Order: sequence, then structure tokens, then C-alpha cells
Amino acid sequence: MTGPRSCCRNTSESLPERRGHGHGRALWRATMAWGARHGARYQLLQATAGGPSESLFCSEGLTTLGFTCAVAA
Repeated sequence: MTGPRSCCRNTSESLPERRGHGHGRALWRATMAWGARHGARYQLLQATAGGPSESLFCSEGLTTLGFTCAVAA
């Protein structure tokens, strides 16, 4: 699906040259603000441990729950 309504994307596939421009931080902060305005009691973020987004989320005050899963081939 293409067009203005196809906004979903797997964020783990972000290109390195697109990182570091503040887009992820702005999106994270907007999401947190939206949740607060709509009465969310908590927000849960699922991201790859050790991935490129980890430093962003740590700098925003999040801490890891420490879960790692591996699937044997």
C-alpha cells in the first residue's frame, strides 16, 4: 500500500544516513505527550537491545528490562 495512509514502517530497518537528525527523538517525545494527554498510565517501548535506538531511549530516561530472546536454528 502506498500513499498518505501508509505510514507504518519497521523502524529497525532505518538507514544509517537517516540517523542522528533528531527525527526519532521528536517522534518519541510526541508519542509520550500524546499518551499523557489521553490518560495513558504507562507506555511500553519494544526495541532491539544494543540497537541504534538504545542510546536515544537511554538519554530519554528509559531503562532496559533486560529481556533477550534467542531462537535456535
